[in-house]
Amino acid sequence: MIFSWFRRKKLDPRQELMASLGDAELPTFPALMSEILQTLRDADAPMRSIGALVAQDPALTVKVIKAVNSAGFGLRRRVDSVNHAVTLLGRSRLESIVLPLAVGEALPGEPGPGFEPRRFWQAAARRAVIARELAGLIEPATRDVSYTAGLLQDMAIPLLISKRPARYGPILERWHRGEGPLHVMEREAFGWTHADVAGWLCADWDFPEGLAAAITAHHGSDDPALIAPAAVRLVALLGEGEVSYEPLIARACGDHGISEPRVAEAIERAVGGARELGALFAA
Repeated sequence: MIFSWFRRKKLDPRQELMASLGDAELPTFPALMSEILQTLRDADAPMRSIGALVAQDPALTVKVIKAVNSAGFGLRRRVDSVNHAVTLLGRSRLESIVLPLAVGEALPGEPGPGFEPRRFWQAAARRAVIARELAGLIEPATRDVSYTAGLLQDMAIPLLISKRPARYGPILERWHRGEGPLHVMEREAFGWTHADVAGWLCADWDFPEGLAAAITAHHGSDDPALIAPAAVRLVALLGEGEVSYEPLIARACGDHGISEPRVAEAIERAVGGARELGALFAA
């Protein structure tokens, strides 16, 4: 599915994606992952068939159970099997676990200039869990999409550093040195940002439109049809490595009227829970 945004802009997302990556083969989901996601989105498919598909891959089974039980996911009851997870979570929440795992398998995992996989996934997990906590304070209905978008908003970075290390690496290194916002430097250097590339990936991988919009617009957008939940835009302020939460706290308090202690408490809860989740994706 090509989003209406692309049609209005007369963009072919695959063509734009190929232009940004150069002459490179696009990553695809493993066949079983694709089948699981298709089944999750089929309202007529029985829930037991979803559990049976996940159980075909022992490594995936372990990762799903670990993700569900991680402090970062925030369940109050422990899950002891895939069937238990399917029954307890339902389709939408289970997809919020399986989809990022599929993305993690599809993306390159090798270090590169300015890119360290463990640091990257720890930062992604931190954004995801903080986004869900903040969404609970600002827009509770967006908690699940905020979590998934927070986890995947920078998913283009591993791909870009893998396919264009000589050109993209220096930009990434400047960002880590604190020389400016990454998306601003990308726009100046290439005419696109990692958020744009992620949006084109979302189209190629057939992400749900709400999630795709949240990922594409996590740094904002001039298109009113592309809206990211407030919590997703807030965690987009967070970098990797040593993180300052002060800009996020100031924005959350100023834009959304949340008291500073409540924001700080939400961040503190999230940061501890994110470590285990980040390690799962970096493995």
